[in-house]
Amino acid sequence: MKIINRTLFALLILAIPLSSILAAVNLSARLPDVYRYEFNRSEIVNEMGLGVTNDELARFFSQYMRGTLKDFQYTDVKRERPIFGIGEAVFMDRLRGLLNMSLAALIVLLGFIAFTYWFLLWQDRKEAVRFAYRMGMSLYAILVAGTLILLYAQNAALHAFDRFFLYQFEETDIVPQLLPPAILFEIAIASAVISLIVLLAGYSVTKRLTRVVGMFY
Repeated sequence: MKIINRTLFALLILAIPLSSILAAVNLSARLPDVYRYEFNRSEIVNEMGLGVTNDELARFFSQYMRGTLKDFQYTDVKRERPIFGIGEAVFMDRLRGLLNMSLAALIVLLGFIAFTYWFLLWQDRKEAVRFAYRMGMSLYAILVAGTLILLYAQNAALHAFDRFFLYQFEETDIVPQLLPPAILFEIAIASAVISLIVLLAGYSVTKRLTRVVGMFY
């Protein structure tokens, strides 16, 4: 039993920060806010004259990443022609596939955390659960800080694109202009904020679950 408890305890320390980060990444990449911020910041949509507003294009990217749109294609109403090419659609499909894999991993992690909480609390290991969460928060700080430093480094985001997606954009492709590699850093910042909120909320729940009930309180 001790070996099982120690194994679950160690895995719980890893699962807590990873689940909060994966939840935040999925929210950041699937909601329109980050895309809207990038389009407003760069003003690239207006410069390219795509016949679409920043909000409309941000919603399009959001809907595609959420899976409510099957195909990655947006029609330029003024010119009556599609904006994106086949290669860009393949790239975005790979990107959405990777995001969906992270969502599946998140579901597994949440299931593991729920089981481990139940198992340890059933043994009245409340302090162990609370300590594991605090250790997980410390590991979270290291992971987030390291990720932000790597993405902030020169060309790090570009290398991440090249290594993960193995796609060489053409000069006429629009996606790399709309979503430059620097957007990875913006998503990382948004994810760091969201994941911290998720982590603090989880700590509040953990404190309630592990509260020691005394005679007079």
